[in-house]
Amino acid sequence: MQEDIVKWTNAEITIKRQNYEQNTSTQNETTKEEIRALIGILVLSAALKDNHLSLDELFNTEYSGSRYVSCMSKERCDFLLRCLRFDDKTFRLQRQKDDPFTPIRDLWEMLMVQCRQNYVPGSNVTIDEQLLTFRGRCKFRMYIPNKPAKYGVKLEMLCDSGTRYMIDSTPYLGKGTNTRGVPLGEYFVKELTRSIHGTNRNVTMDNWFTSVPLAKQLLQQPYKMTLVGTLRANKKEIPEEMKNYRSRAVNTSMFCYDGPLTLLSYKVKPSKMVYLLSSCDEDGTVDPHTKKPHMVQFYNSTKGGVDTFDQMCSVMSCSRKTSRWPLCVFYGMLNISCINSYIIYCHNTCVIGQKVMTRRDFMKKLHMQLVESWLKTRLEIRTMPRHVKDKIKNVLGVSIEEGQGQPSSSNNDLQPLEAVNRKRKICGLCSYKKRRMTKCYCSKCNTAICGEHKVDFCVQCASK
Repeated sequence: MQEDIVKWTNAEITIKRQNYEQNTSTQNETTKEEIRALIGILVLSAALKDNHLSLDELFNTEYSGSRYVSCMSKERCDFLLRCLRFDDKTFRLQRQKDDPFTPIRDLWEMLMVQCRQNYVPGSNVTIDEQLLTFRGRCKFRMYIPNKPAKYGVKLEMLCDSGTRYMIDSTPYLGKGTNTRGVPLGEYFVKELTRSIHGTNRNVTMDNWFTSVPLAKQLLQQPYKMTLVGTLRANKKEIPEEMKNYRSRAVNTSMFCYDGPLTLLSYKVKPSKMVYLLSSCDEDGTVDPHTKKPHMVQFYNSTKGGVDTFDQMCSVMSCSRKTSRWPLCVFYGMLNISCINSYIIYCHNTCVIGQKVMTRRDFMKKLHMQLVESWLKTRLEIRTMPRHVKDKIKNVLGVSIEEGQGQPSSSNNDLQPLEAVNRKRKICGLCSYKKRRMTKCYCSKCNTAICGEHKVDFCVQCASK
């Protein structure tokens, strides 16, 4: 995945570089290490909840510290985000006629394969929708009034009901969705559960997906799964006797059986009726204390997989403001990757009996592992300003004296600066524009020092 990002991003950099009169290091081609560092910056902004800040604020050391500046400059980060590409632009127009999701389809499928292969779901899974906030131009942008963002890219998701792990997901492309003549809800359920067909797991869903024909089909080969979901009141399969009537008391339940299917009609309020369909072996029992049917309690306990996952994404999000929907989806992919990896980490850590770190600390450590190799590469750049090198060393935990040369004497006591004379070098503390030459070196860190930066002290102070 990183190789593809580097390949197509460099192709875009080559095109955009022609618009600049003078090319600098900001317009250089990128590498896999630098892309990892860029992802690390986005992960850290999610952990510290800085994703809403502009790049000017993010790379200002007075507000956001030195972590971001040590990874790359503000100009370079802005240039990389504008050049980030995930497919071959030369063949995009031909492929987009059949698949509007083409600009990021290959990268998306690679991530979904990894999500399916690295996790074994529990006995209960949930299907629901997630909306990635986006208000720019997009053919399949959706408007969902009951969502906080209201506008965005809609993703249909399959999550584990217990751990909230995202097992599989597919984008909703509106009219561009090829369902092969199958109803939309039925098509998405069968596509998302493809990896768990024949496993006798239960799928919980809302009324946009649930239908009586779907529940019957899932019980048969090759699906072999059960279904629990709410049903819309306008479905023709609901008997008239189970619909809402004023004479019917609140908190009353009615059950209807059709072979392996059970239909529940539960009156929550005088004007509200809930219809629930289940293909599990339901007895039609009601809790004597709460007067709620056990079917409703089971639905409530397993329906929150995707909603909780969406909430976790919003609490610590890598998303940033953008006018390109592929980049918006890429930010969503980073959120998916961070949460799924944290869930796997928690499980593996609990198995070996160790203490689990918080999600915030996990993402900070993930950021450090992503940027470490790039920071070491930047540290070796000879033209890098000294103040930036000092920030990089602080992030890496390297002392500022380290890497500037070995002391001229094995004795740790300070020697007079003039005692060590070597060939003339540029002062290591002055600005590179001054180019002050000197023969004096610090006896402790071996840094070349001009007369302006010499410090006089007595023998007693030198021995401390």
